Amino acid sequence: MLVTSVATVTILIGAFIAVNVNPSLAAQILGLDPMGPLSGVLRPETPLTAEGAPLEVVDLVSPSLIAQPLSVTPEDILPGGFTTPPLIGDATRPGKTTYYVTISEEGLNQLLQEHQLAGGGGGESAGGTRVDLYPGALVLWRDLDLGLTEHRVGLLLMQEGTTLSLEPGGLLLNDELYGMPASRSLANMFLPRSRRVQRALDTLVVTGPLPGRAGAKALYLHEDRLTIAAEAVYALSSLADTGWRFLEAGLHVREIEVPANAERGSERLRIVRLGPSTFDIRIHYDPANPRTVSDWAAESGALLTVNGSYFSQESDRGFETIGLLVSDGQRWGSPLRDFAGMLAVRQDGQVSVRWLRHRPYDTAEPLTQALQSFPVLVKPGGIMGFPADGDDGTPARRTVVGQDSEGNLLFVLAPRGTMSLHELAVLLSEQGLGLDVALNLDGGRSSGMWLKGTEWDVTIDSVASVPSAVVVFRH
Repeated sequence: MLVTSVATVTILIGAFIAVNVNPSLAAQILGLDPMGPLSGVLRPETPLTAEGAPLEVVDLVSPSLIAQPLSVTPEDILPGGFTTPPLIGDATRPGKTTYYVTISEEGLNQLLQEHQLAGGGGGESAGGTRVDLYPGALVLWRDLDLGLTEHRVGLLLMQEGTTLSLEPGGLLLNDELYGMPASRSLANMFLPRSRRVQRALDTLVVTGPLPGRAGAKALYLHEDRLTIAAEAVYALSSLADTGWRFLEAGLHVREIEVPANAERGSERLRIVRLGPSTFDIRIHYDPANPRTVSDWAAESGALLTVNGSYFSQESDRGFETIGLLVSDGQRWGSPLRDFAGMLAVRQDGQVSVRWLRHRPYDTAEPLTQALQSFPVLVKPGGIMGFPADGDDGTPARRTVVGQDSEGNLLFVLAPRGTMSLHELAVLLSEQGLGLDVALNLDGGRSSGMWLKGTEWDVTIDSVASVPSAVVVFRH
C-alpha cells in the first residue's frame, strides 16, 4: 500500500512539473482539441465610414460595467496621438444623432485598469483581465498560475458582420488556439467570462453634446482598435418652423430648422421668449463647485436655466468668471471693454441686453444681477453684429441671450454644433425674430438649456460643468 501511495504521489508531482514546463500538456489533460494558429480563424476587417464632426468629450454608461457616466476624451481612448478623430458626432439628420467612439487596445486596457470597470455580477472582475483586439474578434486574457510558472488563458470572441453579438470561438493557452471545452470541463473554471462583455455592449449608452441618449448599434473590431457606433432617435416636430407656441402668460417657445452648410447639415434652434415683467431673472455663480445646466436647474428649481458666460480654470480659487458678473448684488470679475455686451437686471426690475459700446457699464448702476459676455451677434436696431472676417468659421454649440424690440428676452440654443458665430449672427438678424440686440454666451461643451414643468420641455444638457447659470423663475 505504501509503495502504491508513493508511486501515486510521484506521478502527481511529475505531472505537476510537466504541466508547468510544457503547458500544452494541460490542454491534453483538459481534453482540448488544437485548432491551429489564431490567424487561421480571423476574418477580414469590416470597413467603416464615420461621418460627422470631431468632439471633445462624450460620456459612456453601461450598467453592467459603468454605473455612473464616465467622461472620456480623445486622449483617454486613443493615447499617444491619432490621425483620425476618435470621437465623432453626427446630428445632420433631423431626429437622429450618431456617435462614433474609437478606442485603441491600449486605451481600452487603460480604462479597464484605471476606472476598475468591474462591479457586481457573480464575482467577476475586470481587474485581472486584459483585452487584445483583432479584425472581427477580441480575446479576453487572464493569467493562470500553475504553481511554478504563469501562463495566459484567453477566451476568443468572434463577431459576425458589425452586430454587437460576440460568440465564443475558442480557447487560447498562451499563443495556441484550442476548441471550446465542454460545458462541464475544468477548463471553464479558468476562462474569463464573456457574459459581462455582451451585457456591457447591449446596454452601452453614449451621451454628449448632441440631442438624445445614443444606444450602441454596431461594433467594428480592427487590429489594435475598435469603433462603437451609437444612435439616438428623438422626437422632432415635422414643422420646419413651429412658430411661437404659447405655454403660459409671458412664455412662448419656438423651434426653427435652419440650413447650416452642405457638410454640416442643418441646425434646429430652440428659442424661449419671456416677458421680463412676468419673470425673475437671476444669475447663479459658484466658482468652487461648477455644475451642469441640468444640475443648476434641479438645485434651483427654476423654470428655465441656461449656461452663463466664459470662465477660466487657471485660478487656485476655482472656475472664475471672465468679465463682470453680479449675483444678488454681489460682484465678481472685471468689466469687459466696449466690444462686449451685458445682460443686466436693475433694482427696479428693469431688464436689458445691451452692447457696451452703445450703453456702457457704469459702476454706479444699481444692478442686482448682471452677466457680461462676447461677441455681440446682433447690434442695436437688429443689425448683424459679427462679420465674417472676425470669425475663423469653427462650428460649435451656441447659447445666446437677446432682447426684441418690445422688450422681451429671448434665449436661443443651437445644440447640434453646426454653426459658426458669423453664420449665427446672420441668421438671428434675418430670421424675423424681431431681435434688437443679441449676445453670445459660452458655447461648445458649456452650452445647454433646461426648460421643465411645461407642456413643451427643452432638456438639452451641457456636457461640461459651468460655474455660472442664468436662471428664470415665475414671479
